[in-house]
Amino acid sequence: MKPTARIPVPGRRIASRLVAGRAVLLDPSDDKLQRLNDVGSFVWERVLERTHSVDAIIVAVSETFEVDAVTARADVEAFLGDLAERGFIEWDAARTSADSGSLGGAGSI
Repeated sequence: MKPTARIPVPGRRIASRLVAGRAVLLDPSDDKLQRLNDVGSFVWERVLERTHSVDAIIVAVSETFEVDAVTARADVEAFLGDLAERGFIEWDAARTSADSGSLGGAGSI
């Protein structure tokens, strides 16, 4: 499976809320709140839906924030990589973008 066809989902130990359009994440293991900026919050909303592939998120970021596809790809992949490394997201092994009907294809977060 292509890495960008994977579907990111919230980590099991992570609590989150959208407050005034901004995502606030809590990792109970260290009691630290992480407040995401506008683009990060946009990405997090898609992670919460559990149906968007990395490719679909990249396309949505590019279109919504009027960022070229190359920049959107680099930023989204780096952001999701950081979230995964910190345990804020996991990858849904049961589904891929082909299963979910995601869009596919191609500012800092």
